Amino acid sequence: MAKIYVAIRPLASLINRRADVTEEELRAALDALFFALQDHPLTAQLTDLTRRLREDNILPNEESTESLLRFLMDQVTARAVIPIPEQLTEDFWSFFNELMSEPELKGLGEISLDVARIVVSAYEPLLVEVINQLKHLRDANSAHLQDIVSQTDILKSDLDIFRRQIGALAYIREFFDTDPEDFKTQASIVAQMVREFGPFFIKMAQVAASGSDFLPDEISQALEVFQEDVEPMTPAEVEQAFVESFGVLPGKRYYDFDASKPLKSGSIATVYVAEKPVRNRRGRQELKTVVVKVGRHNLEREFLIGKTVIKLAILSSQYWAPHSKLSPFLSSWLDQVDVFVEGFRAELDFEAEARVQARFAERASYTGGWHVPEVYQTTRRIIEMEYVDPASSLTTAFRGMGKRKALKARRKVGRAFLHTVLSHLFVYQEFHGDLHPGNLMVGENQQLHFIDWGNSVDVSDIWRPALRYLQAIFAADAMAIADAMIALGTEPEKLQSQRKEICVLIQGALADSTLEPLGMDFLAVLYQEGGEGLKRRLELAMGLGAIMSRQGIVINSEYMHLSRSMAAMLGSYLGIYKDVSRLVLAQDAFLVMCRFPSLEAYRQATGYRKRLLRQVARDLPAGLRRRAPGGDALAPLPG
Repeated sequence: MAKIYVAIRPLASLINRRADVTEEELRAALDALFFALQDHPLTAQLTDLTRRLREDNILPNEESTESLLRFLMDQVTARAVIPIPEQLTEDFWSFFNELMSEPELKGLGEISLDVARIVVSAYEPLLVEVINQLKHLRDANSAHLQDIVSQTDILKSDLDIFRRQIGALAYIREFFDTDPEDFKTQASIVAQMVREFGPFFIKMAQVAASGSDFLPDEISQALEVFQEDVEPMTPAEVEQAFVESFGVLPGKRYYDFDASKPLKSGSIATVYVAEKPVRNRRGRQELKTVVVKVGRHNLEREFLIGKTVIKLAILSSQYWAPHSKLSPFLSSWLDQVDVFVEGFRAELDFEAEARVQARFAERASYTGGWHVPEVYQTTRRIIEMEYVDPASSLTTAFRGMGKRKALKARRKVGRAFLHTVLSHLFVYQEFHGDLHPGNLMVGENQQLHFIDWGNSVDVSDIWRPALRYLQAIFAADAMAIADAMIALGTEPEKLQSQRKEICVLIQGALADSTLEPLGMDFLAVLYQEGGEGLKRRLELAMGLGAIMSRQGIVINSEYMHLSRSMAAMLGSYLGIYKDVSRLVLAQDAFLVMCRFPSLEAYRQATGYRKRLLRQVARDLPAGLRRRAPGGDALAPLPG
């Protein structure tokens, strides 16, 4: 008990001192307290009790976990769209049996403490705020009491979110109870689970739909719905957002704004069309059609609670499916969840989104070939921007066309899309962070419009480590693969101590694969290996991924975001060429790559000329700007 009293002392000091508490200080004090509780003899006794209960088959143990894994393998084999060879299943069990084991599984006491720590960590910012407000009560007025009451309202709201999200996870069991061949019922269950879980799962469904080629058609169609439209905000929620941002209802700022009739609704926001009074170049007032994007209420809490629920689900598996060989993977996944969710939370700040959108809109206005709506005004929850009319989403743009016309339109859009992505990647070294089909609009003349700039990917600092990792795998160089793995992690300095161990594991994986390293003749090698060689290379990639999880390597959020964004872009690109032969796709891709240097150089030169002329026009005296040398009136230059 003395050690626990000593561990509580820093926490008590933080609460009793007059200065405010920071999140780092509170986290350190709580960590010390939980470490002391883990070292308490009672925790060790609970571990011994847990071990005996597992030995007597009263609690789940390794044998029950292996039975569960076999059930899941049978389910995957039964439900797979593509037949899974029996040899692949045997290879999985061979790989599983060769894994190293943890010296000891966690007991009930340790798992309970880990669960408590995860829950407390989710509320650390709220605890810091409450503690500091209680400190301020010493010399503040009663207004602070109202702030504390509002925090209790947050707790009530969080409980509702917890119940809804945990209830949504119950659909997993219902999914496995369905007939493996009944994809329609499975798709209905998946869609219902996504809707009930809320915005976090809807974002994940949009990412999954980008790789719909790997899913059954019924499930793919169910997920694609979330790229197009989801349940909109209620009128009351929309009005609350306007009052919070501008202090007035939407009717005071816009004409024809109907909060019950959105243009489109997504996981993060609902979009409306309205008329706004503006002054034209002649100083006369006129109505201008604008798009108003309104952010959903309480998204920060939705994502935070969603992350907590997933982490609790992973951690609780150490109780209902304990296995020493799975423990390292589960521990790594707990840390990876934090990194994964942060990539989505970046989309919640509309002011940051507006800055990204304005940056790309300026680039598009100079170079041409693609378009980004101009931003007029923004707050943290509302963006007012240019209305693009007429334009259709990528999934509906080619409907109603004849076969020949649709093919021509798809190829034109596909070439423009690939060229634009290449220019973003090589010229600007920054591209759209979530370019799924729902964020691409196609105009009447097949002009591309990029929307929903919730985040972007800056590849200027991350493309080299990612490329080195791919090169190392192709070259089958164990040392280079180990260095690349460490560079992709969140704590590369700490992982250097494990470098030798990682190299040994990689060398074993390379030796087992018996793959020929790829060099300059990689196309010939891949052709000679055929499908079997590709299968072995995929197995090697899976094995290396298992090594990363086994060693506790948590992938940096930038690389996670990069892989997610590339997957979304690839899904959109393949979606453009839907029902088009892969030979045509390859021809268009080859044509774009051959023309890219010259065409992009011309566009950049034209853009530079436009920027120069605009700068000269801005620097001219006011009188010269209004009249040409011949005396005719000059219209002001845009921008």
